Amino acid sequence: MSVARDEITYREIEDGNVEICRDLCNALMAHQADRGVLHPEVLRAMSFDNRLKPSFEGAEEKQIITAFDGGKPIGYVYSSAGLETEASKTARPAWAAGLPGIRETGFYPDWLPLPGKIGCLNNLYVLPEYRGRHIASALCDKAMSWLRSVTDIKYIFVYVSNGNNSVIDFYKNYGFEYSHDVFGGFIIAYYQKVQDR
Repeated sequence: MSVARDEITYREIEDGNVEICRDLCNALMAHQADRGVLHPEVLRAMSFDNRLKPSFEGAEEKQIITAFDGGKPIGYVYSSAGLETEASKTARPAWAAGLPGIRETGFYPDWLPLPGKIGCLNNLYVLPEYRGRHIASALCDKAMSWLRSVTDIKYIFVYVSNGNNSVIDFYKNYGFEYSHDVFGGFIIAYYQKVQDR
């Protein structure tokens, strides 16, 4: 399906109403589940209601930018920042309960000095028919600019679901490098140190 070359606009969600991203988030979760090799049943159980919405509501600092074609939301990026502690290294979100026998490293590696404020590029998604138009790059540019501006952030993480390898080079182009496997490789963590902090 081709898409007309209408002007894409970008808007930050400032009123806290993340419902506008519901369908996009569910499409992202389905995309990840379709590619998942390890425990795809856990990926299939993920949705707006158990991932984006509670994460956004619980984040200390957060930003969602949505890309629009006219009035239609066609992509979004969600970023957050907050204080993490040593306990964060072994914390397990509710959805991880479905991962049998997982005792491996969690979201943060042993080498990471905590407590500290950590930024996270949580979700980035563009509808398939709009890919190849640099919309993901525009969204990521805005998210990274915001994350780097948050006071006291020393590290930024991005997490790639297993099987979604096509995005790894995209994130490497933004300066992310491999950190560690999360929950035995169910997710792969990439990070970057924020300069001059």
